[in-house]
Amino acid sequence: MDDELRGAIRESFLAQLPDGAIAALVEGAVRFEVPAGALVRGTGERSYAVVRLVAEGLLRIMRTVPDGRTITQRYLRRGEVGGIAGAFIAPTTPNTGRADALMRSVYYQFRHDIWRQTAERDARVAVALLAELGRIAELSMEHMANRALASMRQRVVGQLLDAAHYADGVDPVVPVTQQQLADGVGSAREVVARVLHSLREERLVATKVGSVVLLDPERLRSELNVP
Repeated sequence: MDDELRGAIRESFLAQLPDGAIAALVEGAVRFEVPAGALVRGTGERSYAVVRLVAEGLLRIMRTVPDGRTITQRYLRRGEVGGIAGAFIAPTTPNTGRADALMRSVYYQFRHDIWRQTAERDARVAVALLAELGRIAELSMEHMANRALASMRQRVVGQLLDAAHYADGVDPVVPVTQQQLADGVGSAREVVARVLHSLREERLVATKVGSVVLLDPERLRSELNVP
């Protein structure tokens, strides 16, 4: 296990597991480095064959609905794991999910069969995976409720806050285009453009080609009643 993978694991829920269990889960791990905009998993693939741990960057996980629109399901940052549920699901229909890199990203890919087999023989691993799946499910339900009740402005603000990249000494940057924001909230680009125009006029954000800068994250959070 290299230092990069070890560091990402320390920031993930896997850190609670003993070394032996972690070693079993990461057996055969493959490292991927992808540029901004790269498609990580394409819509329509039938295989739920991998689990991914992000070591650097930002991946966006999306779902496509029957009418062709997409909506953002979650974002994966350093130390976050995606694809756990797929290790325990036998897919019978095409996968409607996709993932892309919003910025240069590094992730490690693991075999789903190894994760399932390890969970079957080690209760500590099974409990850790169940707890993480429960956390993800709770966040997903919260996001769905917020989307159902929120105004379009609140939905856009929520996407900006969720996807923001923070670095010391600079304003948070969201590496998304207007179209990507529109895809994330399931709306048209023109609608999102109007929301961004309003946020710019209020000096809450600044826009650049391919990104949005959050000038006042605290005020933006207050619109969502986030403490």
